[in-house]
Amino acid sequence: MTNKKYDESLKKEIVKQHVEGKSVTDLSIEYKISPTSIYKWIKFYSKQQVIVTPKQFNEVYRENKKLRQEVEILKQAMSIMSAK
Repeated sequence: MTNKKYDESLKKEIVKQHVEGKSVTDLSIEYKISPTSIYKWIKFYSKQQVIVTPKQFNEVYRENKKLRQEVEILKQAMSIMSAK
């Protein structure tokens, strides 16, 4: 058995596809790479960086925006209450 070297960009792309919902089995078949290798990459890259999908980013962005609005409302309410 030979040890193949895979390009880092390919590894990251495969991990990204897995994070977005594609199964390791499907990725293994599609790219003709052992599931063990893919699992190792997933483990490695999840420790290296947080992988965020566009959907997750948008959810966090919307939540952040909502919370900022709530903070502003509370600041205004505190200002009004302390003025009395």
